[in-house]
Amino acid sequence: MTRIIAMAAILTIALSAVASAGLNADGRVTVHVIPHGSRSCTKNFPSITGCEDIVTTEAGSDVDAFPVFFDLVEYQGLEYSMTWPGMYSTVFTTCSDLTIGGITNPGDAVSHSWYDCQNSTVAIPGFAWITDYGLISIVPHAGAGHINAGDCQGGTTADSILVGNSCPAGIGGTATGGDPCECAVEPCSWSGIKKMFR
Repeated sequence: MTRIIAMAAILTIALSAVASAGLNADGRVTVHVIPHGSRSCTKNFPSITGCEDIVTTEAGSDVDAFPVFFDLVEYQGLEYSMTWPGMYSTVFTTCSDLTIGGITNPGDAVSHSWYDCQNSTVAIPGFAWITDYGLISIVPHAGAGHINAGDCQGGTTADSILVGNSCPAGIGGTATGGDPCECAVEPCSWSGIKKMFR
C-alpha cells in the first residue's frame, strides 16, 4: 500500500498542472507505425531522434503503434489517450517506470512517469498492437482533458499546446498519416505575430 501511495505521489508531482507552461511548451506528438513484430521495450524498439525518423503511414493493417512525443527539452511524465477506428481492442506495452490507466480500447487514457528525469528530446512511452484500418491519433487524456509532457521541475505543456501539435498515423491502406515535420507545427505566439509586422 505504501508503494502504491508513493507511486501515485511521484506521478502526481510529475504531471501536476501548475501555472507554468514548463520547458516542453514547443513539444509535439504523433504516432509511429510499423508492421507488428516480436518486440519489447528493449528489443526491436524503434530508434527515433527527430521527426524525420517517424513513419506515419503503413499499408498493412497489423501494426505496432508507438506514441512519440518529440521536440521536448526533458520529461518525467506523460498523459494522453489514443484512438483508432476500433474494429478490435489492443494490447498495450508500457515502457515507463510507473503507469496509471492503460490503453485497451479507443479513447482509453494512460499516464506515465519515470523515477528520474529523462534528458531526451524524444519520448516513446510504449506501444500498442493494433489490427485495423484508418487513422490512429493521440488525443486529450479522457480524464484530465489534455495531452501533457511534464518536465522534471513539475512544469506542464498546458491544456492545449500538444493538442494543436498532434499528427495522426494512417494504417491499412485506407488512410495516410500526416508528415510530423509539417503538420505538427508550433502554435502562433505573440512574439511570432509581432515579427510578421516588423
